[in-house]
Amino acid sequence: MKLFTVAVASLTLALSLSAADLSQIVNEAAQYESGASAEPLRQIEALVRQSAGNPAQRAELEAALVKLLAPASTYEARRFACAQLAVVGTDASLPVLAEMLKSPDTVGIACLALGSRPSGQANELLRKTLASATGPVREQIIVTLGDRQDGLATKLLTGIARGDDSRAALAAIVALGKIANAEAMAELAALRQRGGPDQARAAVQASLVAADQAVQKNDRATGNAIYLELLIASQPEYVRRAAFESLLRLDADQGERRVFDTLRGIDAALKPSAIARVPALTSAGISEKVAREIAHLAPAEQVLVIQALAARNDAGARAAIQDQLNATDQTVRLAAISALGRVGDASAVPALARILVAYPGPDEPKSVELSLASLQGGDAVDQALMAHVASRTAEPKAPILAALVRRARPVSVRIFVAQSANPDPAMAKLAFQGLSRVAKAEDVPMLLKALSGLRAEAARAEAEAFIGQALSRSSEPARNSAAVRKALAGAKTVEARCSLLRLLALCPESAALAEVKSALADSNAQVKDAAIRTLADWPTAAAWDALVGVYRQAASEAERMVALRGLARLLGEQNAKPDTELIARYRDLFATGRSDNDRKLVLGALSGCGHPDALQLAVSLLANPGVRAEAEAAVKRIAEAIKTQYPQAAEAALKQLR
Repeated sequence: MKLFTVAVASLTLALSLSAADLSQIVNEAAQYESGASAEPLRQIEALVRQSAGNPAQRAELEAALVKLLAPASTYEARRFACAQLAVVGTDASLPVLAEMLKSPDTVGIACLALGSRPSGQANELLRKTLASATGPVREQIIVTLGDRQDGLATKLLTGIARGDDSRAALAAIVALGKIANAEAMAELAALRQRGGPDQARAAVQASLVAADQAVQKNDRATGNAIYLELLIASQPEYVRRAAFESLLRLDADQGERRVFDTLRGIDAALKPSAIARVPALTSAGISEKVAREIAHLAPAEQVLVIQALAARNDAGARAAIQDQLNATDQTVRLAAISALGRVGDASAVPALARILVAYPGPDEPKSVELSLASLQGGDAVDQALMAHVASRTAEPKAPILAALVRRARPVSVRIFVAQSANPDPAMAKLAFQGLSRVAKAEDVPMLLKALSGLRAEAARAEAEAFIGQALSRSSEPARNSAAVRKALAGAKTVEARCSLLRLLALCPESAALAEVKSALADSNAQVKDAAIRTLADWPTAAAWDALVGVYRQAASEAERMVALRGLARLLGEQNAKPDTELIARYRDLFATGRSDNDRKLVLGALSGCGHPDALQLAVSLLANPGVRAEAEAAVKRIAEAIKTQYPQAAEAALKQLR
């Protein structure tokens, strides 16, 4: 709808403008400079678009744009006018452009106006100007004649190409390549053979352009002859490859014979180009034929062949790639592993799994893992991977399980559950990672059961973290809390009880908090410690009273400090909404602190409390030498936070620091 509105507005503008209106727009556009309003330019652009198919209107616009080319206009305005003349200009604008062609400052934009529109008069003007031009003007006109493919300029350009002005000569050679008529091609051939080094190099590149032009004009014989000449060993590799690749496209058999001749030959420079052509070949049995050449190629070339076969992705290509899984050279082997992951399916699983036995690492296992994870085939691939993990063979299984984790498909949940009890920490960690990725809300009891059955203690922290991720994604903390508490009631080991207690902090509702408080009285020191630390991590202030109790009645300094850190954290999290209760809690902790280290910890939280009473608390601690530095920092921070609302209190506190 918006586009339609804009189009209607543009059409209305085009139909309603009078000559006076257009003159006014041109006058405004003549003053345009970068950064100023571009509205006059946009209006002219709209008129140019709407003038399509209306010769009279285009003639009127061309006349207006010619006026915009006056020397009094800004350079930006004149450049804009030239860009529009490239669309609507005719030979009527040539006189003013002729003057602009003579100046280094305007020759570029004048050539922009000429563009590539057919005009014998424009070509004649350019040739006439070129005859007496020098320096940048000369070079720009040469470029434009080439872009316009002016065959009548060939003789003139040939003379320049052989002249002493090296910059103009190189530009002329490039232009001859674009013109690409018989005379131009003959001159380029002569320069390739007898020109100076710079001329010869330029002629070679121009010849490639000329050959392409010939092919586009259906003169395949001429193009073919040039490409063949540029294949000689004395030419730079990039030239030879460009010519070779063009020949491949021209060959009646799509380059098949030339590809295999090159693969069997000794010209290493052309082999990458030959290999790159392999995916485009269409005759029967190409992949099998290419596979038979692999053994005769260098490792770097074998890697390229594997990639080309992967691009073909037919049965022969897949078989050939699989054959390279045991290549002697590691780079080839890794390339085959990676390629098989892109094109293989469930049938590739056994071959990739065998790599883990034959080449235990360090590079192959990671490559196999990534490849297995990439295999196409959905559940069939996962079933094959699970079968290998569940088998009783001694082959390394971590990369296979890791691939299942990457794939993260629900069908794998049972193998993750089974492996969660694996005594190998690496396998157990992967299993819990997989469970955290595929489990749904209803699977929480299953996850907790797996955690309770954990046998690899070295994996406990990671297992808890992964289960925690799954719980955190749930929007039902009460349901999760019930599941954790039920698992806790049935836990048979101290380690499992501790893990489950810690998870209750991720589903913080009243019953979960009550369970943690109850565990504070547990006779087992590990369980009690887990309960204290869980309270210290509790995400809501509901744990405050229980933590205060631990802080005041701690059996050890370690317990007391864990509780104090938890209290300080809770205070800091409530600073966003300070009230009298929060200030009272700060006062209580300062009053019951046993050491300056305790008070420093609480001061750290207090400094974030933007309240005048918090400021007074900080000021009161300035008299304590042991915490003076921390108190000063708190005073400054709080005063800065409240100075707008409480300027007098802030100023009075800051005076205490002077």
